[in-house]
Amino acid sequence: MTDPASPRPSGLPQFRGGDVLPPRTGRRWLPLAGDIALAAGLLVLDGIGAVAAFLLGIDYSGWKPFDPGADNSDIALTPNWLYVGIAGGVILLTAALLYLLRAVVSACLQVLVGIVVLIIAIGGAQIDEDRGARADTSVSGHLGYSAELGDPTPR
Repeated sequence: MTDPASPRPSGLPQFRGGDVLPPRTGRRWLPLAGDIALAAGLLVLDGIGAVAAFLLGIDYSGWKPFDPGADNSDIALTPNWLYVGIAGGVILLTAALLYLLRAVVSACLQVLVGIVVLIIAIGGAQIDEDRGARADTSVSGHLGYSAELGDPTPR
């Protein structure tokens, strides 16, 4: 059914008059309930990803878990903090993508979690570096004198 005064079909919206708003253009915001649900789900995934990055980064040469006799001196924890830092960077990148999707709550939470993960990675790397510097100055690797052979041997 067409309106005889206009060539358009009557089923399309007609914007006439000064008090009628034009149709919305641009992207809409994500509904708040969906945004909060997305934020909660991503928070769980961020935790799993950060722990997985920490475990993947352990440099284990000869390390056995739950070995009470091991001294674990061959474990270097510094690389795993690098992986945790990379995971923090990925979390921050997902925050940028969430902002493009107009999920403001999720984007803000991702930024906070990403910054916390980066601070933990930097702090952990500094603590491991301090431990490594203290271990290098300790007397555990000193040379002893063997009375039987007359030559210095490591003890």
